[in-house]
Amino acid sequence: MDQIISAVLRERRTFNLHGREEGSIMTTYRALFHLNDNRSAPGVFANIRNLLDDLDDDVAIEVVGNGEGVKTFLITGKHADEVKALSGKNVSFAACSNSLRSHGFTKDDLPRCVTIVPSGVGEIVRRQAEGYAYLKP
Repeated sequence: MDQIISAVLRERRTFNLHGREEGSIMTTYRALFHLNDNRSAPGVFANIRNLLDDLDDDVAIEVVGNGEGVKTFLITGKHADEVKALSGKNVSFAACSNSLRSHGFTKDDLPRCVTIVPSGVGEIVRRQAEGYAYLKP
């Protein structure tokens, strides 16, 4: 009996309120923001900041830009500083290759923190299949 109790105590782990093991880097929540219009970028960024304030390190966020939305990610764009600042806070950015090409942009027009994906809508479908919540402010 003492051996069983000792084994249980050795294997005991501390779990937080979300049922994750303490010290785990896995996030509980995943959110996908769809940005297909540069004019909605301020609202998207406000929503991201609010989500980070609420869930902190417990959320992984991806922003997928397609159509006019890819302009939000441009190095020379008015949102460049916001993109760079958020990229270090569990926020990733993906730009649609088709949209970049149709607007005459290349990877050189984007900061390094932005990933280029073959298709914005394809990325959205993949992320939703992985359990990301779809948000389009």
